[in-house]
Amino acid sequence: MQETVTTTFKGKELKIMELTVKQVRETFKRITEEEITFIDDLLDKKVPTLIVLECTGLTMEELEESKPSELTFLFDKVAEANPSLASMIQRRVEALDRLSTRNPSAQD
Repeated sequence: MQETVTTTFKGKELKIMELTVKQVRETFKRITEEEITFIDDLLDKKVPTLIVLECTGLTMEELEESKPSELTFLFDKVAEANPSLASMIQRRVEALDRLSTRNPSAQD
């Protein structure tokens, strides 16, 4: 059974699921195939928008109709419900930063 974190989002109770390993893998595949969302560009958060959608069942439209402060809170709660996932993302970002710093010509 998946663990959940319950929070309030825009005045309504919301359950945030902890994703299974399979769900994480499948969602990461979608992330590599789809364009970065405007929300991902707007917010500097530990998890991408597609993960938030997968964990909450919310729609992109519901997220886009939210204030950045509401989204920041929600994204933090998703990371809290999925700490291993958030940690994996952070490690990958750090590795990418190290690689690009060591090999600046790779950006050409």
